[in-house]
Amino acid sequence: MVDAKAIDPSPEYQRRERWDQVKQSALIESFLLNVPVPPVYLAEEDFGVYSVIDGKQRITAIHDFMRGRLALKHLQELPELNGDRIAELPESMANALRMRPYIRAVTLLKQSSPDLKYEVFIRLNTGGEALTAQEVRNVAFRGPLNELILKLGAEPFLRDQFRITDSSERYRQMQDAEYVLRFLALAEFGTAYKGGLAETMNRFMVRHVFATLEELNEFEHRFRKALYDCRDIWREYAFRRADDGLWRGRALLGMYDAQMLAVASLGEGELSRAKDRRSAVVESTARLFDDPSFTSSVTVSTNTTGRLFHRVNAIIQLLLGV
Repeated sequence: MVDAKAIDPSPEYQRRERWDQVKQSALIESFLLNVPVPPVYLAEEDFGVYSVIDGKQRITAIHDFMRGRLALKHLQELPELNGDRIAELPESMANALRMRPYIRAVTLLKQSSPDLKYEVFIRLNTGGEALTAQEVRNVAFRGPLNELILKLGAEPFLRDQFRITDSSERYRQMQDAEYVLRFLALAEFGTAYKGGLAETMNRFMVRHVFATLEELNEFEHRFRKALYDCRDIWREYAFRRADDGLWRGRALLGMYDAQMLAVASLGEGELSRAKDRRSAVVESTARLFDDPSFTSSVTVSTNTTGRLFHRVNAIIQLLLGV
């Protein structure tokens, strides 16, 4: 049904893949041992077309194994099958998997309340592996703004600096999307930010969940421009910290805030001058870490108003002074 597009395992409110090869293999082993498996929950979107409310990981694992993309790994009860794909299983086992219905589905019909599937998703998932704050937002604030945030989270420069890949835990937890929202919320609230970053991001989503096309275009322009300005000024050193003049490889959220919000507050002439003098900007940025108060502002209690404004103002003054 997945191949035939009758089941959509990844509607917009769903989580990203979180199961690794070992967890997927354990599920297949359960089927081979005839161990009962919890049902999946589906929502009927149209006649013969369903989206997955709960059970995405199970459906994905089954689909991958049946299509030969999953090799069994670290099986506990059937270790002799480790390394096997479906084509390499004993014929009796492979046939049993192909021929028998082995997972039950509970379906919410199309005429059910439109919000019921989202409520079911939240209730089912809060009883198992905890959702991250951004995963909850992805469900609670579904709509055009959320779709834009997911799109902007795929920006290559953002992902490269934070070392986010499609197979990384950060990607599965939707941290790329959260970084986009973090900037948009802080840029909008500005000096009105009173602390409580998680609540501030939620307030931004509530305010703009059904934003107009004009508003969405403005958010997209604001984020992309700030990101590209940071790329053009700091290049590979964007969002990173320095120790004794040497740049660390991993980006810091505190530096991301400081640089993104700083460039967003400056005019084109000021940004053009900073880009022309980027070598001096990079050297001056490294020297900022000689100041313990600046280092603390990007590494300790970074969501407090004092620390946030301190680091943003430090980068603004640096860019204006080169």
